[in-house]
Amino acid sequence: MKYILNITLGMGMLWLSAGYAEAQQVELLKPKDLGQWNIPPGNYSGITPIGDGRYAVVSDKEVQDGFFVFRIRQDERTGQVTEVVNEGFRGTDSALKNGRDAEGVAFVPEDSLVWVSGEADQRIVAYRTDGTPVHRELAVPPALGRSAITPNYGFEALGYDRASGLFWTVTENALKADGRVAEPGAGHGVCLRLQSFGRDGLPRASYAYPLDMPESEAKGKQYAFGVVAIWPQEGGRLWVMEREFNVPKRRLKARTDMKIYEVVLGSGTALPENTPWERLSGYALKKESVAAFSTRMRLVRPKLANYEGLCEGSRLADGRRTWLLVSDSQGGYGNRLCHLRDWIRVCVSPKIK
Repeated sequence: MKYILNITLGMGMLWLSAGYAEAQQVELLKPKDLGQWNIPPGNYSGITPIGDGRYAVVSDKEVQDGFFVFRIRQDERTGQVTEVVNEGFRGTDSALKNGRDAEGVAFVPEDSLVWVSGEADQRIVAYRTDGTPVHRELAVPPALGRSAITPNYGFEALGYDRASGLFWTVTENALKADGRVAEPGAGHGVCLRLQSFGRDGLPRASYAYPLDMPESEAKGKQYAFGVVAIWPQEGGRLWVMEREFNVPKRRLKARTDMKIYEVVLGSGTALPENTPWERLSGYALKKESVAAFSTRMRLVRPKLANYEGLCEGSRLADGRRTWLLVSDSQGGYGNRLCHLRDWIRVCVSPKIK
């Protein structure tokens, strides 16, 4: 998603419920500025582990196709990030003047391939871990192709489920054929087409994912809403991260609302072929709230947190799981005195009882 931001945001609160007998508050750790480890300003929009404490990270405005590799260390007791090392960009010269608008990234350990989804071309392309393209891509159906999306609302999310051998992706907001995108004033919700692909690259089942109604009453000068990340869990479950970002004329009222939901694919019915938009809601998956937090503008200690990437981090010494979130600073937009920063943030699950 390409837009320019000029705000500062505060800290929110996070709750976790799915996968546990009762709702329990999750520890949301203090965000860390990637700049403290000399990570260059970027447009970091997706992250996935590739092994040995290393993560492939995509930045959506690179002029080359490929990805960065970050080595990330976390404290084994608290989960907090203690070090991030940029091991460099791995890729090739782009065939497009402004790159592919890389948004989502997934890793397949069976063949050590990194797959990157591009919002500009609606292609999902494979690379070796050194960034060399292997000339393989997923066979995206024309119904999800470049001409089918609402501009800037294409493939933001990409995940790979090792247990099932399936890729999962979804457009950020509604397809043109499925009506007006969900936004303030639209007066309706929408269902997105959650699409799977096999390792052979061919499309598999698709499901109707019910996107939340926007919470904002009106669109500001800058606005974005929809699904920005997918992370597969065990047992045929997916975590889906929704983001609503709104910057009104009065920037002090700017805010970002982040929500993570869990969907269990086995509890729903796959979409019949060529399901029209008016029937999508009848197949909508049930989703359960996993996490929710908001960030708001404030005047002191600026902490922009427009999170677009989500993946699992390290497991702690006591068995707790962690998740890493990365935010997009639009390349450090601003001036010397006030500019946006790239943040990495950790959420930690409750202790296992």
